[in-house]
Amino acid sequence: MKKQVFFNEDPNHFVFVRTRAGKEQITREDIVSFIKQYENTDITDFLICLNASSCWYPSKRTDNVIDKWNRTKDKSSSVSLGAAMMADIYARGLELHKIWIEELRKIGIRPWISIRMNDIHGSSHPGDFLNSALVEEHPEYNRAAHRGAAGYYDFALDYMQEEVREYYAAVAEEALETFDTDGIELDFMREIYSVCIGREHEGVKVINAFLRRIHAAVKRAEKKRGHKIDINVRVPANPELALRLGFDVFAWVDEGLADYITVTPRWASSDNNMPVDIWKKIFGDRVKILAGLEIIIDAYNRRPRVYRYNTLETDTGSACAYHCMGADGIYLFNHMDSITPFEGEDRFSIIERGINDFLCKVGDYNALVSSNRRHVVTFCDVSAVGAGVPKQLPVTLEKSSFPALRVPTGNIPKDASVRLIVGISGSADESTLFAFANAKPCGKAYRTERKYPQYDDMSYFAFDMENDGGLPPVTVCELSVKEGKATVHWAEIEVNN
Repeated sequence: MKKQVFFNEDPNHFVFVRTRAGKEQITREDIVSFIKQYENTDITDFLICLNASSCWYPSKRTDNVIDKWNRTKDKSSSVSLGAAMMADIYARGLELHKIWIEELRKIGIRPWISIRMNDIHGSSHPGDFLNSALVEEHPEYNRAAHRGAAGYYDFALDYMQEEVREYYAAVAEEALETFDTDGIELDFMREIYSVCIGREHEGVKVINAFLRRIHAAVKRAEKKRGHKIDINVRVPANPELALRLGFDVFAWVDEGLADYITVTPRWASSDNNMPVDIWKKIFGDRVKILAGLEIIIDAYNRRPRVYRYNTLETDTGSACAYHCMGADGIYLFNHMDSITPFEGEDRFSIIERGINDFLCKVGDYNALVSSNRRHVVTFCDVSAVGAGVPKQLPVTLEKSSFPALRVPTGNIPKDASVRLIVGISGSADESTLFAFANAKPCGKAYRTERKYPQYDDMSYFAFDMENDGGLPPVTVCELSVKEGKATVHWAEIEVNN
């Protein structure tokens, strides 16, 4: 049986990419056809994000980019030009978001609204078009106001400030009054750093009270609309991280404040080792757990950063593993369409050469298991003081040392060919490298060609893994060298059916 697939459409992607492509005006047909492209896919729930720091529809209770464009006519950035296009859409009587909701229901996909609870795009740059008046006029509301902001996340607003809570409660409450949807998402991953540094323990009670307020607003909206409205909250990869940052998922589930919890990376990479199985063991059937996939994939927080997109095979691998871990559904973030071609190696990305195929099988575990896939060792891009975040790569290989890597894969068919692939720098080569997989020796190492999105500044070696039909859904690989020294920067298990 297929599982739910949630798809997040961000607040300005639709107008941004069309402005960038040179489109001058959006028609009703454009608005409708955008939604109809998702008909007959595995998407069951479509989340329409309404805001960043400001709303992207004509909000009357909070700042919105349409009013800002009409007031300033600021043409200094692609973002402001996107706002101009959104202003034109609404000025011509095309209520884009309501049209989307109507069309989603026609094609059998549940429409949601998604609220970014603390989006800080632009917040570190005074005067940025994206900034709300709250950000511009109240630097004392950021989470590092006690010492002054020193880094990007320091500019996130502090929910210990009543004015901050009132602003975002108004965003959510007005959205529930304006749009008739099947669910509302509270996206705290934009930005999860939402409590004053050092006050996270106190913040738990404050965030819990805020959730209760939104839950009450949802109940009022249900009476008005005459149907159930689900609540989803997007949080970090594991329960400890969430709690240490002020987000007590345990209390939310105990009090029935959420119907879904999406566990997810922030942005810098898909996280292929989130403990979804542990989330399920903790909460059972009291809440549905969704596994969130990002469009970007990387092995670790490497410098200089070069962001690479998932391919069809790497995204398939991530989804397959999380199905097997027991996720109640898959959640796709930043997997949005593109109407201009990608350049360079990014042309191999899933957006360019596989998004439709992926969307038509992502909810079907059997279809994923029988597909070619790559299971990449990645990392968690969220941290909290005092919380342990495992970091698998890079690792150093030396004689008589055996660093191990955990790679969830899901089931592997008996007839599939399976390879462990590593990218290394240093003095080791195929004559000195060796590996074990689940306590069994792998085949001899041999050189293999680099494959996008792997790094381009190292050598790649493969080890064939014996597949007698009994490979477990999680592989632990041990790596070593007979002599010399090397550093492993990339690792993956490739499954070809």
